Amino acid sequence: MKFASIREEKLAIRYKELKIQNPHDLSISNLSSLFDVKVIYHPYESDCFYNDKCALMYLDERQPNENIRSDFFHELSHFIQHCGDQRMMHQDFEKLQERQAYWTSQYLSMPRYIFEPIMNDFRSVSSLVDIFQLPENLIKERIRIIRQQNETQAHYVRMKQREEDRINRSLQKGKVYKSTLAILDQLKRQVGEEKINHDIKDLLR
Repeated sequence: MKFASIREEKLAIRYKELKIQNPHDLSISNLSSLFDVKVIYHPYESDCFYNDKCALMYLDERQPNENIRSDFFHELSHFIQHCGDQRMMHQDFEKLQERQAYWTSQYLSMPRYIFEPIMNDFRSVSSLVDIFQLPENLIKERIRIIRQQNETQAHYVRMKQREEDRINRSLQKGKVYKSTLAILDQLKRQVGEEKINHDIKDLLR
C-alpha cells in the first residue's frame, strides 16, 4: 500500500481476508458478526467491554446514524488493538489509546482500497457521507490524509527518478569523474577483470 502506516496495512490485509470489498460490507451488523462483537443500542454513552476473543459493545442510540457508526468503529478499534480497562489506566496512557483508536477507526471505517476509488469517482463530500454513513469531518480528514500520502508518494517517485537519471548520466563514458574511475580501476585489480560488469569495463577502456 502506498505510503500507509504499518497498522493501516495490517488492517487492510485482515479486511481482505474477511472478504470486505465494498461499503455495504462495512455495516455494523456485518462487522460485528465477523469480529464476534455483541452490539446493544441504549440511551447512554457508547462503551465497550472486551477480552481477547469477543466484545460487548453499547452504542448510544440518541445520536444520528453517522455518529453511531463513528462510535462503533472507535470502540471496535479499542477491541482490535488494545487490552486492559481504561478506568484503571494512567491518564496519559488512556490518551494515547484514544489517539490510536481515532486513527484506527478511520482505517476501519474507510479502508483505503475501498474508499479511495470511490473518493475519486464521487468528488463531493456529501456523496461520500451518504455512501459511508459517517460524519462529514471524518470524511474530510480521510480525504486529506490520502491526498497527503499520494503527494508524498509522487514526490518520492520524482526524487528517485532524478537520482536514477543522475547516476545514469554520471556513468556515461566521457562524463565519469576521475576519482570514480580510479575507484573502479582499483576494484578491477582486486576482484579481477573477468568479474567486472561489462558496462564498467567499457568505462575503463
